[in-house]
Amino acid sequence: WYQRRVRGHTPMELSELIKIKQIKEVRCLVDVFMKEPLGPGDLIVSVHVLCYDSDTTRFQVLHTMIQSVVQENSRCTVYCKDFRTITFLIEQKEECDLLVETLNLLSNIQDTELTLPFFVKPKSKEEIYEGYDEVLELKWLEFPPTGWKISRANSKYQITECYSEVLVIPTGWEDVMLRLAECRIENRVPRPTFLFHHPKKGKCMLITAGDLKEANTLQYKISDKEYKDLDILYMKHVLDSSGNAVLFTEAHFRDKLIKREYDGWDHVKLHVPLGDMKHAISDMRKKEMWNAGNKKWLDMVWFLLRTTDTIINKMQTDGCSVLLELYPRILSSLTQLCLESRYRTTFGLITCLLRKEWLHSGYPFQSRSTDGSCTEFLLFLHATRQLLLWFPTAFQYSEDLLIAIHANANASRYGDFLRDSPAQRVALNIPGRTQSFLETVLQNQPVEYSNPAYKPVEGVIRPRVGAPESVQGWGRLFLRNVALDKEEDKLKERRRRLYVS
Repeated sequence: WYQRRVRGHTPMELSELIKIKQIKEVRCLVDVFMKEPLGPGDLIVSVHVLCYDSDTTRFQVLHTMIQSVVQENSRCTVYCKDFRTITFLIEQKEECDLLVETLNLLSNIQDTELTLPFFVKPKSKEEIYEGYDEVLELKWLEFPPTGWKISRANSKYQITECYSEVLVIPTGWEDVMLRLAECRIENRVPRPTFLFHHPKKGKCMLITAGDLKEANTLQYKISDKEYKDLDILYMKHVLDSSGNAVLFTEAHFRDKLIKREYDGWDHVKLHVPLGDMKHAISDMRKKEMWNAGNKKWLDMVWFLLRTTDTIINKMQTDGCSVLLELYPRILSSLTQLCLESRYRTTFGLITCLLRKEWLHSGYPFQSRSTDGSCTEFLLFLHATRQLLLWFPTAFQYSEDLLIAIHANANASRYGDFLRDSPAQRVALNIPGRTQSFLETVLQNQPVEYSNPAYKPVEGVIRPRVGAPESVQGWGRLFLRNVALDKEEDKLKERRRRLYVS
């Protein structure tokens, strides 16, 4: 079936991109500290996969997982998006040249329908995942609260492709008002995502919002209304309905706007650590720059966890509703992990949190994975892994699941993370034409993805944030290409046996 699918694809003949199909007597280095290479073995190039097979070693790399290829004479080094670095030692330089050309072509195919998930045998009608029902999730969270309603103004993605077709908006708002949300990038509107029940002050909301455009677009008018700005109107409604609210944002031109329009709004200025996280990731891919890149990265993870603790304090102690404008997806996801025990289960993480905050809120997985970053998502996974270390019994899943999610978000045989928005996935009918990694995990419940020490912890957990040094590096991900202490492998096997018993 696979061969028929490859040969019968009309946009282009994929096999024509393969300049060399097999190279024999190839040795390889899969560890930067290896003194002697593995092999010799055969290197086989197929349409979607690069395979290496020797008497002692066998592995494969998806072409879409390849970040870059570097050649030095007859030495070919493949840098992968999941932080693996593989070096092939080839006897003939001509063969190495053809291999590099082939990998560069196959790893840069722009047509989504030519990627591996569309070549995996499709599901039967019984296996097709019907999709994430956001209305049911909102009802489980007891949305909408008093003064709010569920709107389908974004039906067929008329307002923005980034969000799903269901939005929670203030009662009395007209759908046409949302269609004028031009003050935010990609026409996003503030989106309530979570309700927290304060014992004395009642329900308070966690609200995410996209970044604002330049200052000259903030003061747009609604022709027949008195409102100066839809964004400010939204803030006023939140404050009037909850009695207490706080805005988390970066210190910029928003200060004057908020103070001028509504002095009662509590404004928390966040300090963003200097340094581009993409550059930090790039540094961590280099052996000589790893320490510097890792320091920048850990400072950012610490900053996010510290801010999450501040948000939890505002909601749990003060009963405030919170509007997030800075790193809204990351902070919203981490806050919900800490406030709601359901999201600390495998089902809650996969079925609810990942879909609600990432897949259905328009995070551009495919575009970000193309340049090898997916920076925001990786920061969320690393911060979640740190919570697993602080609370080893509170989570049903292990860090192996987080590593697998990161790998599948960059390249996979599954279609969960293809394209950049819900609208684009619907247009290609990805749920019906590809298999789902998230559904496979839920159905099979692999042992390595489960935490044998799991004991449900109801209620709130607070990040134990002290000095930046309290956040640990993620060696099993960022150093997966380096020979780590063998005791870690023994501990992993011990955990597996404990879970089975």
